[in-house]
Amino acid sequence: MRKSIKIWLAGFIVIFVLSNIVFAQTIAVTPKEIDGKTYVDIDSLKDFLNFDYTKTQNSLIIQKKDLSISEVIDKVNKSVVAIIGDSKKIKADDFYYSKIPAGLSHGSGVVIDKNGLILTNNHVVEDLKQPYVIFYDAKAYKATVLYSDKEIDLAILRVNRSNLTPIEIENPKNIYVGQEVLAIGTPLFLGWRNSVTKGIISGLNRPVDEVYTFLQTDASINPGNSGGPLVNMQGKLVGINTLGIDYWQGINFAIPAENILYFLDHYKKFGRIKRCYLGLEFEDSWLSYVGLPSNLGLKIIDVKADSPLKEFAQENDILVAIDSYPINSIAEYNQTLMKYLPGDKVKIKIKRNGKILEKEVILKEWPTSK
Repeated sequence: MRKSIKIWLAGFIVIFVLSNIVFAQTIAVTPKEIDGKTYVDIDSLKDFLNFDYTKTQNSLIIQKKDLSISEVIDKVNKSVVAIIGDSKKIKADDFYYSKIPAGLSHGSGVVIDKNGLILTNNHVVEDLKQPYVIFYDAKAYKATVLYSDKEIDLAILRVNRSNLTPIEIENPKNIYVGQEVLAIGTPLFLGWRNSVTKGIISGLNRPVDEVYTFLQTDASINPGNSGGPLVNMQGKLVGINTLGIDYWQGINFAIPAENILYFLDHYKKFGRIKRCYLGLEFEDSWLSYVGLPSNLGLKIIDVKADSPLKEFAQENDILVAIDSYPINSIAEYNQTLMKYLPGDKVKIKIKRNGKILEKEVILKEWPTSK
């Protein structure tokens, strides 16, 4: 008798709590007793609480269900902006694809702070005499470029507007190949602001320019989309749309959340990127050049006079690893250094004449004159 009362009471409590969470909605839940303990079947709750889950041998991974496309657009739209300005460098014949008058250039951006901070590509704003930001409600504001970095191709702008809707940035660990995504921005023409295209993440860690790695997506990215958000079906930012491959379809790239967080974290703490420096120049292996997997390491072709490895490394040495991170391309090298700050100690592993040599060094900060 006592057991049945205990089970009934547990079921009542579950129903009471859940009904209050969702404002008086109710659901029938039948607790089960196993080995003297009372359980509620998770399958009976997942639709009610709008989550999916996967089971592993030792854990239960709960994930919030994806939103519909229209729900994602409604959630994100107020965070997406267009950016326009008079370009210092653009030529009239560069406007064959655009309805924008010659001399003007435009791109996209996304709100990252309710008090007026906008994230976009460096290449969207670097040549603008005076950028203007146009919001979802068609109101335009003069913008100030607070900081930009050409290598990582990101920039932060400020406008004098508050109570904005900032986008949420996804945890890089939750980004995977095959994940559905939406690209939102202003392709080709300002009248097409907040255009949406849909696709998937086609690949991770793509070394497009030998500097950093990118997300690959088949969501359409056209001129003007640069700087706009690539979001998952939770409406979270997974990348900043950056470029497409001319004359080819379905091959487009975005700066990944990992690099965005690195850029924003350094700006918040230091006002700029404090990039690490080892004073080495490299040559990618032929495998890296053609995109094949490589474990050949990275060939050193020059050791600078101010390198912390000046007395250790030599030309034609092969950089094998930094701490426990294997290095096989220039992009992989740069991505690895993002994990550190100048002043950090790292263990450098190189290969010379078939022998592995190791040395602990202190990372320098990238010289501003370089």
